[in-house]
Amino acid sequence: MKQILSFLVATCITVASFAQATEQNLSEKVKLVFPGKPEATDLPNGPKVFSFKKDSAVAYMGMAFDLSPMGLTEDVIASAGDGLWDQIKGGMMGQMAGASLVKDEVVQFKGKSALYLEIDGSGSTAPQLKGKKAFGYLFFSGAILHQVLYYSSEPAAKKEDATAFFESVVISK
Repeated sequence: MKQILSFLVATCITVASFAQATEQNLSEKVKLVFPGKPEATDLPNGPKVFSFKKDSAVAYMGMAFDLSPMGLTEDVIASAGDGLWDQIKGGMMGQMAGASLVKDEVVQFKGKSALYLEIDGSGSTAPQLKGKKAFGYLFFSGAILHQVLYYSSEPAAKKEDATAFFESVVISK
């Protein structure tokens, strides 16, 4: 009996540890909460990406990319205005491998000018987008571009499905 009880307690603790929300710093000034422990990946060109797959249908992603080595400073970014979002969006479209942009608009997000995106990946061959919808925000803190995205393969997925994730973003001054 003790062995069965010990096994059940150990199983419950293991399951609970995998399901715990995890606060993650994307950069020195931006942090957010993932529904579980995210995997970290350093990409070759400099971005640091954190991702968490809740299940086979849902995933969350946060990224920080310091653009100062490319000559973009906080002042240059501020003076570029909304035109900078068009340039970034153009670059992103080339990497989406057939996905389409359903909605894109410049909005205020956590006190920052941000590009809000809704992406339909039904025609994409990119692994992270193929057959999925994605919703997210891109914004700058200084010269660091941040991106927070929610992916879902559910046909009825909507931005509100990721409300807690998006609301967890904290940008410090």
